[in-house]
Amino acid sequence: MRRAAGVLWTFAAGTCTMTEKGRAMTKNPKRAEVARLAGVSESTVSRSLNDSPHISPVSKKKVRDAAKSLGYIPSRQAALFAWNRTFTLGFVVPSYASFPPFSRAYFPALLDGAVLGAKQLGFTIAIVLDQMDTETRDYSALIRSRTFDGLLFAVTKADYTPFHKLKKNKIPFVMVNNYCEGLDSVDARPEPGMRKAFAHAAFMGHSHVGYVTGDMVYRNAIDRLDVFTRLACEFGMKTDIAQGDFSKTSGYRETGRLMEGKNPPTLIMTSSDREALGVLQYCSERGLHVPRDLSVIGYDNLHPAQDVTPALSTVDNPVSRTGWDAAQLLIGIVNGYVTEPVQHWLDTDFVARGSTASASPRSAR
Repeated sequence: MRRAAGVLWTFAAGTCTMTEKGRAMTKNPKRAEVARLAGVSESTVSRSLNDSPHISPVSKKKVRDAAKSLGYIPSRQAALFAWNRTFTLGFVVPSYASFPPFSRAYFPALLDGAVLGAKQLGFTIAIVLDQMDTETRDYSALIRSRTFDGLLFAVTKADYTPFHKLKKNKIPFVMVNNYCEGLDSVDARPEPGMRKAFAHAAFMGHSHVGYVTGDMVYRNAIDRLDVFTRLACEFGMKTDIAQGDFSKTSGYRETGRLMEGKNPPTLIMTSSDREALGVLQYCSERGLHVPRDLSVIGYDNLHPAQDVTPALSTVDNPVSRTGWDAAQLLIGIVNGYVTEPVQHWLDTDFVARGSTASASPRSAR
């Protein structure tokens, strides 16, 4: 049976069975003995030691105290067999030969949320590095082989044929920061945060705004451009739009195109913080002062946004929360609590920092 090409890393705080330090064990206690000592059923022993959310904290404590007293060490394989679960979710991350996937701040932030959301419900997360130059990726095999109970897809294009096939094969999965009718997903609406960004720009006197798009094969890039266009019209702003791909390189390159005209914009918005970092680099190399000569607004509010100089004004995308909610939704699907397709939506916000200021006349340069 083929497995999806990739590497697995496991991230979780696993169950730790404690015994009294230095105590000599003279026998191998059984689950039934723990159940008798704790005054519960054998199934409650298994569920308590696997930190099931369906067992009360009081019962869990009784079971753990009894297990510690007897020196009982549960068999994880037996527990998994009893539950018919691996208690592991696959976190599918695209991997490119040109750069490591976790060199970008988005994936660690998303993973943080997913790990914590899964841990709360007794599951672990394992990373599947999806080699993008590999033609065959049999995700169904990962479920059928009991490697994972379900899959979280961190970055996916607006091509949903493979996901409809997974759904047809009854493979539990959730798309993150993507969505399609009839498929389970968790995403954040761009309009709330971008609306606040436009209101901030208008308050600062900006009437001519440039925009660097994301990669238009992704739903997020399409939606953010659509919202930008509608809000610019609503706020009565002139716009120049350049096509990027979410990367710092494209932010740098497209800023050059936006600024080369006789009447360049006084503010540039981007579809990602990485693109905004490219804008800042371009300005630094060309002797343009941010925000006096050009204001900049990014999108995501990941850690680099507050660490650069000037600190980046940006749309606050709840990436970690998205990971948390996606993991919990997937666990609900795996456990049979969620039976109908869910599109779960979060809202974006806006954070004003040092990269935006009042629009200045071009003659002031």
